[in-house]
Amino acid sequence: MSNSIHIISGNAHWASVLAPNVKYDPVYSIDVELLDDDSKSMVESLGLTIKNKGDGRNDFVTIKRKLMKNDGDERPAPIIKDSANNAWDDKLIGNGSKVNVKFGTYDWTYAGKSGVGADLMAVQVVDLVPYGNDSNFESVDDGYVVSAVHTEDVVRQEEARAPF
Repeated sequence: MSNSIHIISGNAHWASVLAPNVKYDPVYSIDVELLDDDSKSMVESLGLTIKNKGDGRNDFVTIKRKLMKNDGDERPAPIIKDSANNAWDDKLIGNGSKVNVKFGTYDWTYAGKSGVGADLMAVQVVDLVPYGNDSNFESVDDGYVVSAVHTEDVVRQEEARAPF
């Protein structure tokens, strides 16, 4: 299995591909929901672990890239592209975004255990679900409407509370 390159398509979850997740060891990672039996079979044949935590991701595989090499050098971030293969514009990738993920597999041995790992190389965002807290609703005809002055005050308050 060592050093083979693969591409898998699915829905993205918990994408930390623009900046590494630093909760434990700094790592770029993405969970890819396996949407069909062919994808699931391919992942199984590679020896990668398929997870299902019953949290809406269904069957998924985690693909990651550690920030640091064993020798202490920093590894490059994965390449991110849009559906037309253009460079990514740094928008955060929300759960449910449709993606193609390129990864390499490698064999590992550690503390008497061994297995196959997946090294995240690139992500192509096919259909973006923006990350964030969208509190907007569809407009309702003939519904109650507050005054324009009040609406402007509320918008300023929401913008001040926005996390980004």
